[in-house]
Amino acid sequence: MVKMSGKIGVIGALGLMLSLVLAACGGEEPTATPRPAATPTPTAMMEAEPTPTAMMTEEATPTPLPEGVTAAPATPTPTARPTATPLPVDPGFDAEAYFAGKTLSLLVGFNPGGGTDAQARYMSRAWPKFIPGSPRIVVRNLTPVVVERNFVWNAKPDGLTLAIEATPGVADMFTPQAQFDVRESTMIGVTSGGEGAWVIRGTLPYDCMDSAFDSASPAVTVGWSAPTPADLSSNVSIGWLSDKFNIPLEIRNVSAAGSAEQYVMIERGDVNSWVTGTIWDQYPVTRPGWTRDGFLRPFADLSVPGFDLGHNGEADFHCPNVADTYLEGEDLELWLAMRPRAVIAKNIVGPPNMAPEVTQTLRDALAAAMADEEFAASMQGFTGIKNLFTDGATAQQIVIDMVNGFEANRDKIDELLAIVHEKYVR
Repeated sequence: MVKMSGKIGVIGALGLMLSLVLAACGGEEPTATPRPAATPTPTAMMEAEPTPTAMMTEEATPTPLPEGVTAAPATPTPTARPTATPLPVDPGFDAEAYFAGKTLSLLVGFNPGGGTDAQARYMSRAWPKFIPGSPRIVVRNLTPVVVERNFVWNAKPDGLTLAIEATPGVADMFTPQAQFDVRESTMIGVTSGGEGAWVIRGTLPYDCMDSAFDSASPAVTVGWSAPTPADLSSNVSIGWLSDKFNIPLEIRNVSAAGSAEQYVMIERGDVNSWVTGTIWDQYPVTRPGWTRDGFLRPFADLSVPGFDLGHNGEADFHCPNVADTYLEGEDLELWLAMRPRAVIAKNIVGPPNMAPEVTQTLRDALAAAMADEEFAASMQGFTGIKNLFTDGATAQQIVIDMVNGFEANRDKIDELLAIVHEKYVR
């Protein structure tokens, strides 16, 4: 029998959130009224550069893999998801002339050094040849991520301002600072998804997650920027999981928690675990020896059902998939509902109201790049992120369904966020 604490037991009563899953699968959830576009502010207009406090760096030369580290083979890019019908476009549109000589800004909402930033830098060099006219691509880091999302939302919809997002941003759009509605942003395509990993420092006396069930100590600590319950976003699922199986969890509230900051925190011992999406295969590239020597060890595979994180070239992620092993029925549906970010990741998006001709040109260019064996394999080798391509039109509908389901259950989700925040955030 799984133990549940008195107060947090409310989590189990919030099973009505399961309608999130039904909405994503075509259920009859009410369609939310789109939020009107925010009025562009002087600092967020496309004509202006990002604010001076933002870190702005141009594309970097890809660094070869460390000696002795072999990149994992590229995951085949086709997926089981059907390819959506192309947009109706003006047959007279000259894509070559439109993009030739232009500079395309690719924004990243995190500091340099993380996986999203690495993928943006690879794409800045390799993607232009697939875009008619071969425009120059410049990577710009604009933090925090909500500022970057707002900037792109308010940009001129000419296809020259895009972002690569680590997550769909389903929960982020309901934070007080958000000006954007991800249902209306223009989705160009998705290059990854499915993955989720929880790793721990080798100093902890645990192996896989089940060895920490019903433990009182030591605490498994993670660092997230969670000043309010809403900021937990999909990380609320880890609080729910820890409560369900009595895992001693502490969430350290930090000012920033992108990959660059996570590397520093875990190296210094500020935290002893890391919950992330696409990091397992990056370690041999970014921190050679960490997994080979046991500095970091697998704790829980948080991927979507059926996904195996596998061997990263240094170690095997031997811990089982949580969804496949520990959850079933309503618990499994609730788990999946809380983790929309696991479905699609590394999303290339633009502002709303982009012209169909420009949107389709960029969608076709991304699809062609991801279907190119050299591009896909080199990007996966450089970033350590497994490829899992979803075309832009299909991804757009996935996000719309996610948000509509999330919005229809806001009250229940907000209650769950508040409970987890009070119990675990320090």
